Parts: sequence; structure tokens; C-alpha cells
Amino acid sequence: MKNVEPTLDALFDSPIRVRLLKLFLFNPDRNFENITAAKILNIAPRSVKKHLEKLSKTRFIISKKISGKYVFKTNKGFVFYEKLKELVSEASPASREKMLKRLKSLNGIKLAVLAGIFLNLDNSHADLLLVGDKITASKFDRFLKELEAEVGKEINCALMTTKEFYYRYNMYDRFVRDLLDFKHEKLINKLRI
Repeated sequence: MKNVEPTLDALFDSPIRVRLLKLFLFNPDRNFENITAAKILNIAPRSVKKHLEKLSKTRFIISKKISGKYVFKTNKGFVFYEKLKELVSEASPASREKMLKRLKSLNGIKLAVLAGIFLNLDNSHADLLLVGDKITASKFDRFLKELEAEVGKEINCALMTTKEFYYRYNMYDRFVRDLLDFKHEKLINKLRI
């Protein structure tokens, strides 16, 4: 396989490539098979394979054969590794506009609090707190899967009913209080907290 000069065009030429960059930058020590990466990112395996091969040619990722299967891992020695890591950590991992639209499609969300990965914080108890009633498990699972695919990392999300939230809030529950006392962003706040 011929290596190509690592240029920005080779790294950012498609939304799939950007998702793959996030996946590998947020998980630098993990090996990914084509099918695993495709499942996490919710993209067809054929498309992922094509982009993995291109990223491998730029030397952003390294491919190797383990137990008869090709796996891909972030090349921390890549010429732009530190700059890309910095760029990805400073950029919003997901579009607030898209997230708000998806949240509204869940019906019944009364409070949506962003923290953790969405604010570039490593020490948060959760990345997302959702409070609402009448949220179906299937819609919530689909929402979370789409969000994780966009972000490129597993999202630590807490889902509570309004009654449970108020109970924990009024009892000074440490999880809820820590989330609300430290840096956070409210996307939806019908509870006026």
C-alpha cells in the first residue's frame, strides 16, 4: 500500500472521515475492526472500510493483522496527531442544533443538561442529563446511538423522570448537584432550574 502525503484534504474530505477521526482521536489506545467502527459510527461497513484504507495511507492510523483480522489503531506518531487532538477537543463534538432537534423528537424532554465531553471536561459524572416523561426506550436508544455515532465516543447519559429529578434535586443528591454546580450547559430548561 502506497503512503500518501498527509494533507488536510486527505483528512477532512468527507463527513465519514471526520467521524472516523473523532473515533480514533477519542479512543487512541483502542484497536478497531472495520465492522466495529462501522457499528459505532452507524455507517455502512463498505464506506468505513474505504475511508479506513485512505486514513491508513496518510499514516493517521496503523493497520495490522491480529488473529486473521485487520484492525486499525491511532498512530500517535502521526505528524498532525497533537494538533488534531487539540482541534477535536476544542471543537464541539456534536452540533447543538442537531442535538436539539433530536431531543425534541423524543417528546417530553423537560431538561437537557450538557457536561463532560460536550464541554471538553474530563472529570464530569455524566456527559448528558435528560429529564422527561413519556420517553420510549426505543426512541431514547436511537437518539443515543445517533449521538454517539456523531461524537465518536460512548456517551455517559443519565435519564430521569421529572418526579425522580425533583426528588434527587431537593434531597441534594450529589450526582445532580455536582452536575448543576459545575460547568454545564442547558439545551432545554422547561423546569427553570
